[in-house]
Amino acid sequence: MMSGAAGDAGIQKTSTIASDAVRIIEKAYAILREYPLCSYCLGRMFALLGRGWSNAERGDALKRLIVMGLHAGIREGSDASRAELEKLAPNIGGIAEKLYSETHGGTLSYRECYICGSRLPRLFDEAARRAAEMLSRMDVGNFLVAARLDPELREREDELKRRFGLVYAESIASEVKREVSKRLQKLTGLQPEFDNPDVVVEIEVPRGSVSIHAMPLLLRGRYWKIARRVSQSAWITRYGERRYPFSVEDALFILAEVVDADDAILHGSGREDADARMLGLGRPFIVELKRARRRRFSPEFLEATVNRYAAGLVKVKLEGRAYRRDVSKVKGEHSKRSKIYKALVVVSREVSDEELRGLEEFFTGASIRQRTPRRVRHRRPDVVRERVVFGVKTRRIGASVFEAVIVAEGGLYIKELVSGDGGDTSPSFAEYLGAEAYCAELDVLGVLESVPQGPKRI
Repeated sequence: MMSGAAGDAGIQKTSTIASDAVRIIEKAYAILREYPLCSYCLGRMFALLGRGWSNAERGDALKRLIVMGLHAGIREGSDASRAELEKLAPNIGGIAEKLYSETHGGTLSYRECYICGSRLPRLFDEAARRAAEMLSRMDVGNFLVAARLDPELREREDELKRRFGLVYAESIASEVKREVSKRLQKLTGLQPEFDNPDVVVEIEVPRGSVSIHAMPLLLRGRYWKIARRVSQSAWITRYGERRYPFSVEDALFILAEVVDADDAILHGSGREDADARMLGLGRPFIVELKRARRRRFSPEFLEATVNRYAAGLVKVKLEGRAYRRDVSKVKGEHSKRSKIYKALVVVSREVSDEELRGLEEFFTGASIRQRTPRRVRHRRPDVVRERVVFGVKTRRIGASVFEAVIVAEGGLYIKELVSGDGGDTSPSFAEYLGAEAYCAELDVLGVLESVPQGPKRI
């Protein structure tokens, strides 16, 4: 047999649970005495309680318990319960209809839900059906549902939560997104995607109108410029003319046609001059295809399309999908990493092998003080920066011509490292050699994923 203490504890625990349940019902009862609510909107006020139920099921359960309580009072002859049913039934709706008809006669006239205007029960199915029809005309692999709330609706819902201290409620936007998403999955077979959706299905609440917003398609890759006089992006002069006939961005624009996008925007890890080739390891980039409406293509297919279109000028390697957060990494962090260059240097006099060895030694680890070059000062801030040369290797081509492979910190202007730019870059190859020098050709061999380790010499 259960001891007295254990029995008392069990009774107390049961009493506490029952008390909690009564408080929930009493709060629902207090709400319905003043406001007509559909089962979705009533249940949403207690959405964080219970698991595996819809808000409509929560609302129905609370309404049934309230009607059962009133019915018990009526059966016991309580005139107060009978009067209370007459007052509450229009706010409760169909669940109270049969008891109301038996006890009061006539047909129950429902009041519209105070929050959603009684539109929510139909909105989920209708919005999902319309969205499914619209998505059937698009080639997408996933979706995300968003809700745009009427400000007055939001205000009414927030007012109710504040007035009755509804700490277990969720927002109507959360319910709309969840319920429409579940129905849309069943209708289309598509899966919701929260981080990188192909499309956003926007539902206006409570009107129920649906709009589909195709999101940018972001693709990560590397590009090689295998011809000179090819800019990274289209260079339009102030007279509206193109400075160069072709760009890397032009090569990628063919993808906008393939995926039915509005535009193609290149986000590169830094940039090279238009007359410099991009060889070796290639330059990391992300291409952003605005409002892409066809998306189920393999990177290999898209890559081959670009390479056929830009053959002899630009080559790309597409590595897969990218996220919006990756754009800032490619444009910011990666652009400051070290790069490998190959420069063809022409000097105004003959250069000895000893001088070339000395140049290699002098510039390895050297810190270069560089003012924004004169050739780009009209379009970039005029500042003085310091960048490090990590290493230089030379190869003689002729008596006054040599090739230099340079590993340097990102942001160092290599042409000016060679020429000195009239003293605005120091030290420079020209300054070290005591002769005029210029960069006849420049190639970028790669963007390194990590900065070389070594001593920095000032």
